[in-house]
Amino acid sequence: MTRFGAALLLASLSLSGAARAADPEFKAALVTESRVYEREKASIVVGGIRTPAATEWVSRVTVALDGVRITGEWVPKTTISGTAKDFPRGKDVRAAARRNQLLLEHPDGSIVTARIVRRVESRADEDVDRERRGR
Repeated sequence: MTRFGAALLLASLSLSGAARAADPEFKAALVTESRVYEREKASIVVGGIRTPAATEWVSRVTVALDGVRITGEWVPKTTISGTAKDFPRGKDVRAAARRNQLLLEHPDGSIVTARIVRRVESRADEDVDRERRGR
């Protein structure tokens, strides 16, 4: 093996190790909120008159993961894609957070990727609940 071949092999092994290290770690999480709702997409204004806006169905799931309540939203790509109904409230789910994405393991083993729209530390939630009860 030439020096160039050995260097190429070494470089590829080090890069593949870094890619594996970046994979998110899925952990058990509790679903605290799960719903599907309809929202308007952007509409166009023509001659001062707003055109009817198209709507889309959005899935929203909140999970308690590592002391943080993370809420993620996604628009299912097809009618058979995973929705929030597949992650009922009170159930355990395997989840991971990566930057601005919440990854949920669907019961069939596929991964649903949601955009994180909110993060709240669970302790902060408990403090707010205590304040409300005290008033």
